[in-house]
Amino acid sequence: MNCLACTRALDNTARLCPTCTRGLDVRLADLPRQYLLLGLAENLQRRRSGDRGPVAVVRDAPMPLSEAALTLRAEGGIVTVLEEWRAAMQDARGWGPPAIGGPCARRVRDAARGLRMSLEWIAAEWDAAGDLSHEVRDLAARCRAVTDPADPEQQSRLLGHCVVVWEDGTACGADVRLPHGAPIAQCRRCQTTYPSATWLALRTGQPEPTDTAGTGVAA
Repeated sequence: MNCLACTRALDNTARLCPTCTRGLDVRLADLPRQYLLLGLAENLQRRRSGDRGPVAVVRDAPMPLSEAALTLRAEGGIVTVLEEWRAAMQDARGWGPPAIGGPCARRVRDAARGLRMSLEWIAAEWDAAGDLSHEVRDLAARCRAVTDPADPEQQSRLLGHCVVVWEDGTACGADVRLPHGAPIAQCRRCQTTYPSATWLALRTGQPEPTDTAGTGVAA
C-alpha cells in the first residue's frame, strides 16, 4: 500500500503516511486562523505589482479589494471546501450530515475541527484521504500567498518528499522544495540536498540518498 497523498510505500494498510497525516492536521488547525487573517484590512487591499507591502488605504479613494482574499472568504472558498469534505467524511462513516450554521468564521472552525476529530480514521481507512490532503494543502497555500507572501515557502516549488531513512528505519518524508532560482533542492526537515538529476523521481520516492544521516546529498 502506498500513501495516497505522497505515494510513499507504507508497511500497513493505512491511506496516509505519518508525515502526510501530521501535515494535514497542521493545515486543518491553521485554516480558521488564515480565514481571520484574510479579513484584515491589509490583506483585503489589492497589492500593486512590484510593491513590497500592502497599498496604503486612502480614505477618499480606497484601493479595490483583493480578489484572492475575497474569493477565499466567500461561499465556495475555505468554508465550502471544508464543509463539503466534512460532509463527505461523515457520509462515508455512516453518520448524518453535520449541522451547519452561524457566521462563516465559526463554520470554518467547526468544519476543520470535525475533520481533525476523525483524522485517525481518515488516515487509516478513508480512500478519499489523498484527495482531501491535496485539496487542503492547496487551500492552505492559497491562503498563505495572500496573508504571508514573503514566506519562503511561497517562493519555492514542491518537488516531492525526502527519501532519507533514519536509523530506526522510518523515512523522513518531509517536503523537498526548490527555492526560486536555486540549482539544488533541499529537505526542509533534515537538510538533505537533491541535485537536478533526482527531481523527476522525487514524487515517487525512487531516488536513493547516499547519506542517511540527514546531512548529505542525494545521489
